[in-house]
Amino acid sequence: MAKGSKIQQVKDLEERFLQGDTTSTNIVKYLTLVRDQKLRRSLEVSHYGKLILDAGLLLEEELWLVHEQVCTAALDCQDMALALKCIKKLRERFPNSIRVGRLRGMALESQGQFDDAVALYDRLIEKCTSPNANLIKRKIVCEKARGNTAAAIEALNEYLTNFMADVDAWAELGDLYIENEMYKQAAYCFEELVLAAPHNYLHHLKYAEILYTMPGSPPERADNLRTARKYYAAAVQLTDGKSVRALYGLWASCRELSELKSQLTPEDETELEELSAEQLIQMYENLCPSKVQFVKQMVAK
Repeated sequence: MAKGSKIQQVKDLEERFLQGDTTSTNIVKYLTLVRDQKLRRSLEVSHYGKLILDAGLLLEEELWLVHEQVCTAALDCQDMALALKCIKKLRERFPNSIRVGRLRGMALESQGQFDDAVALYDRLIEKCTSPNANLIKRKIVCEKARGNTAAAIEALNEYLTNFMADVDAWAELGDLYIENEMYKQAAYCFEELVLAAPHNYLHHLKYAEILYTMPGSPPERADNLRTARKYYAAAVQLTDGKSVRALYGLWASCRELSELKSQLTPEDETELEELSAEQLIQMYENLCPSKVQFVKQMVAK
């Protein structure tokens, strides 16, 4: 069955709940659909999940999955009483479980006890026989929450050593490097993203912006601007010329490169600056005519 139809089933069941049709069969079906489709319905899951747990009608194979699901939803809703109740039941049934330990750490996070959460995650990671992605991710979240950017970067690098195909992790690491003005390291992260998803214009755009921002000697600056120009142009092409941000970047990199007179080469003689300026003016004339005069003044300087 297609995902869209299953999501519609979730919506239909929610409508039935609002009408008072909260039978155990409907609640179990709803929780299963939300879990399988990885949907975020925290308020509904915590409310209706509590009803089915209190009723004591679940079989063993569903019981502990629902406890875990309801616990996560309750933490999201800051219902600590329900979350801790679920964790207690799970610890009694699975005293040495890594998954239950992760829930305990998430409960500590919800209460703002990030130091204790990190300490718990470190102990759990040591127990694992292979790298545990979920635990390392939780540790990264904690380090960011308590403002320890260096530790978050270290944990992300550790994570990517084992899970190199995680594009979201590369993007997160790149953003952390940018926050700390570590542009060479950030550029490496976005190079990986361009390779992993070459049709995503945002990766080209972000990589170009990093190169445009990087300082350096005149020869280094010129090389960075040339490369930035290429990736801005790629972002413009991938968006059919509809990204104002990419057009601004393309125009700015061309303009600044043209001002480095001693570093210019024959390949720097292009029409990209003029073309990007014309496209910007046309877009503003069509979409924001009140601002077009400012754009004309900018590109004319």
